[in-house]
Amino acid sequence: MKIAYELNPPKVAREGRFDQQRLDSDMDALRERASQLGRHHVDGIHLTDSVLGVPRVSSITAASFVKKSAKDAKLGCSIRTSDRNIITLCQAAADAVISGVDSLLILLGDAPTDGRNSGLKPSQAVRMLREQGFDRKLKLDLSFPAKIIDKKAPAIQAKLDARPHALVTQSISSLSDLGEIVDFVKPHGIKVVACIMVPSKKNEQSARMIGLDWSGYKKEPAEFVKKAGRMAGTVLLTSPNSFQSGIDLLKAL
Repeated sequence: MKIAYELNPPKVAREGRFDQQRLDSDMDALRERASQLGRHHVDGIHLTDSVLGVPRVSSITAASFVKKSAKDAKLGCSIRTSDRNIITLCQAAADAVISGVDSLLILLGDAPTDGRNSGLKPSQAVRMLREQGFDRKLKLDLSFPAKIIDKKAPAIQAKLDARPHALVTQSISSLSDLGEIVDFVKPHGIKVVACIMVPSKKNEQSARMIGLDWSGYKKEPAEFVKKAGRMAGTVLLTSPNSFQSGIDLLKAL
């Protein structure tokens, strides 16, 4: 089983104003967290891209910043298509290659705070990057629902047709649903990464926002992670509001 851990880069501005001193401090804190994860021998560190549409330091810039601290951990970055066009997407992919990033998770992302959406779909973006040869240097991944409702849905078929390296689930709460996903994509030669939110008091609001019910694994999260890892091969841990809870879970694995 491989374990990756998700980190959110700092917000660009606080209370509507840019403060470089505050940003420098936040970036130092991000680097320290990457260093801690490196000491706990995670296999990967994944940097998110402006969660909730709030401007943050770009995932690729953040990955480059923490690269030395991350030790041997592979670096992955999310790339939102909702606020990118073809030009900026290609620029981001090239920047990722130059920065030594291992994988890109191409996702739609939350609507930008200014309300404008580029209209570029993640599956379309992956196909385009493959056509330009970026898949020779980067693992190109797509997001996937935590539960399959309709296997024949156009959005599901589009993800399969794009031939990503892996499908990264939304935060799961059911091993049976994960097993169904793994069995469904296996014939297509696509890997699955199971995303699991660390159950903690500070993460409760984040869980509610995405409709996640972690009652089935709250008491024994380490066992849940291990079982998910045996099924999917790779687990991506997310603990958006409590880094210490994430570290505690890593220690239990």
